[in-house]
Amino acid sequence: MRKILPLCAVLLLAACSNQPNQLILNPVYQSGKITQINSNVSTSVIDLRGDNVTLKIIESDKTKTLASPGITDSVKSALDSALSRNGVSISNLATTRFEIDIHKLQAVVTEKMMTHTSAASIEFGVRVIRNDSSFSKVYHGNANLEGPLSHDRAKIESQLNKLTEQLITRIVSDPELIAYLEG
Repeated sequence: MRKILPLCAVLLLAACSNQPNQLILNPVYQSGKITQINSNVSTSVIDLRGDNVTLKIIESDKTKTLASPGITDSVKSALDSALSRNGVSISNLATTRFEIDIHKLQAVVTEKMMTHTSAASIEFGVRVIRNDSSFSKVYHGNANLEGPLSHDRAKIESQLNKLTEQLITRIVSDPELIAYLEG
């Protein structure tokens, strides 16, 4: 028993110090009702990025990359919430399709001796298809942060989540898109 207790303590400390090899992306739409969109749509999100790297960490002699599993589900959940709160009825049976293509969603962290920087960039292509017509537009967003010492993964996740939410807010409040949806 005396030998097992120290071994368990060492294993517990080792488990706590290891971060998972994935980035948790979970944007939450928090802007509330911005406008009233009277429309009925089905939604989908498609990941069109060339690779699934969501976080790239660049250190002096190496680069580490992390993916974010379930990224399309996370973005779709935030999109559905934003649309619903702004009056859109979401149904798989709707004849109007509201699609988001993820062209880019990544943070690049550069680690230096005593500081780090993070540059996040997102690009969504929005396509709304109704009968014989369609609407398409590309939305971009960028965010930067700096800090002392090494990066904190939770802050990078927060940076990407907040930027995603801001971009979705911009999408659901776009006058051109609203006019098309209601037209």
